[in-house]
Amino acid sequence: MKDVRDRIAGALYGVAVGDALGAPLEFMNKEEILRKHGLVTEMIGGGWLKVVPGEVTDDTQMTLAVAEGIIEDPDNPIKAIGKRFIEWARSGPKDIGGTCSMSIRWAIFLGQNDAPDEEKWFEASKYTSKANGGRSGGNGALMRTVYPALYYKDLLMAVETAGAIAQMTHWDKKSTEACNLYTEMIHLIIESVNKEQALQIIRDVLQGSEYSLKTRKQLNPTGYVVDSFNCALHSIAATGTFEEAIIEAANLGGDADTIAAITGGLAGAIYGYNEIPERWIRTLDPKIREQLDRLADAAVKNREDR
Repeated sequence: MKDVRDRIAGALYGVAVGDALGAPLEFMNKEEILRKHGLVTEMIGGGWLKVVPGEVTDDTQMTLAVAEGIIEDPDNPIKAIGKRFIEWARSGPKDIGGTCSMSIRWAIFLGQNDAPDEEKWFEASKYTSKANGGRSGGNGALMRTVYPALYYKDLLMAVETAGAIAQMTHWDKKSTEACNLYTEMIHLIIESVNKEQALQIIRDVLQGSEYSLKTRKQLNPTGYVVDSFNCALHSIAATGTFEEAIIEAANLGGDADTIAAITGGLAGAIYGYNEIPERWIRTLDPKIREQLDRLADAAVKNREDR
């Protein structure tokens, strides 16, 4: 069995490198990517966000906020996570999804600029869903949901916490279901033996859901959570290494950074940190790498202590 820390660090770094590889390709389709870049295998930078090579976006930034909030208050992390969401939104990030942005603004209003509690966050999320006409099924919750699966030793605690964190901004059954399934998969995969066993775990977890392992032609790489999750599942099943999975996901285009980030969490849990290309890791901001290492250590320690 692979070392648990290797898998935990792999999942965390997987989100970041997937995000960074896919960011320059966001909103391009497969054909446009091929015409302009060929098959993208390196951190090229650019795109509509004008990222530098290795620069992460909201996918990683919100993942880090979730993780830090969980460490601060593991038993009831919503308020601590929310405080970080608000600080991040006020910092002027390059990108912030519409559903996340609206829910954060509502939470600030309802909490009267203090750190809103869980009740206020859920109320804000419901207001957003209503204002969206019930269309809060984007992938903005799934993209940030890897850490509960890594931190909590108890599976039910991990799944329930992930669902609650998702509902802070996305009051949508599809979104919550995807976050729950993703969390269950990664939690179980962390202690699996090999890719074959990991794929069986994925199939078992998906039983009874609307998700299945699809071919490339069946995919639609949009920001809708069902589409994004299907793209990530395909990218895992259709490839045999961490690097291949992330390249496949990013080059699907569409919401490329988020799809590759979601894929990265799964692929990192399966293959481990040591299988992530060093050339990708080196492009990440050293401060991000330091934070990812610390968060991985905290998750390992919590699993050992419980």
